[in-house]
Amino acid sequence: MSGVSGDFGIRLHRGPHYPRSKITREDAQACFSRFHELYPNLIVDHEEAIYAHGISDALGQPSKVSTAAFRMVCHETVRCQEVDPRALGLKEVSAAFKLDEPSVAIGSKLRVAFAERLASSSVEIHLGCEVTSTVLENARIALRTATGASFWFDKVVNATGFQSMIPRAFEENLPLHAEVYYQVNVGLHYVDRYPSGKPISRIVMDGWFPCLMPLVTDDERPQTKYVVTHGSHTIKALCRRQEAAQEQLESLTDEVVESTMKIPAEKEMIRFWPGFGDRFEYVGWKGVSQAKLKTRSEFRNSLTFEHGGVIYVFPGKISNVFDAEDETKSLLAGIGCTERSGIRYALSGVLAKASRELQERPRAARSQHKRLKS
Repeated sequence: MSGVSGDFGIRLHRGPHYPRSKITREDAQACFSRFHELYPNLIVDHEEAIYAHGISDALGQPSKVSTAAFRMVCHETVRCQEVDPRALGLKEVSAAFKLDEPSVAIGSKLRVAFAERLASSSVEIHLGCEVTSTVLENARIALRTATGASFWFDKVVNATGFQSMIPRAFEENLPLHAEVYYQVNVGLHYVDRYPSGKPISRIVMDGWFPCLMPLVTDDERPQTKYVVTHGSHTIKALCRRQEAAQEQLESLTDEVVESTMKIPAEKEMIRFWPGFGDRFEYVGWKGVSQAKLKTRSEFRNSLTFEHGGVIYVFPGKISNVFDAEDETKSLLAGIGCTERSGIRYALSGVLAKASRELQERPRAARSQHKRLKS
């Protein structure tokens, strides 16, 4: 949890952040209750979680969905309430909606919670153990480490966020010809000068718009830590390979971030919410490389599949942990699975249900990040 979620905050998604991906929304709604039931101590309710429909984005383009379509998407959520944007101090938006969409605690609180669960399940944890290769031999898999040690297993689950130990063969043979890219993201960190009792979130949709989310890292009351991202300004690069994305990430400096990302992102945030500048103080930034699937609908669910005895979990949203669990169990048991081009996946899983969305490629990009770097 030290990657994207650790530095960018975690929303327990209700679905409206993905107005063009019905499957992503339906899955978020289905998993919402399961997460609440299993991890109630990690849920942090918001004073307000606002989704606003922007009139035009940073490139002067209209939102990718109409106001009417976005209204319908928001009202798929229980207890959605349309509110007057002017009452919230918002400008240049056609509509705004208040949702019951909480955050999930991150940082030490999250790590301690999972460490306790692992310990109670008698799971042996090896810290600082770098795996350098996997070898399939006699129907078993060996994990080779940097120290030269080998650990043998019947099956291995690779849950590294599709960042490590990914076969080159996947570049040409991913399930259903899905296309992967690595996005270098920067989160701009702020402190709320005038915090209220509970955290808030404000997101403008759908396109190159700004987003403000809380960073709930502890039991601090009131919550003061926030992160700002922008669909255009805080994305450094899109890369075909993880190594290229890591190079782009390591090239970032305070000067580059503050001059090319912070200034335009703040300008955009203030365009929609003029009170932002007086209320929030910039304190720094964090960057990360994130694996994503290239689709027209911006599909963002997790995918789980098996190749060569290794089960791979492609990252999605935090609530997708239940999909990954269910599908991993199916693959381990060999029940209800199918195989295509050497890749096995659950017939009732996300990969099977999302086949059409995964094969729909985006139209010509409207962003300055048009070309993927190799």
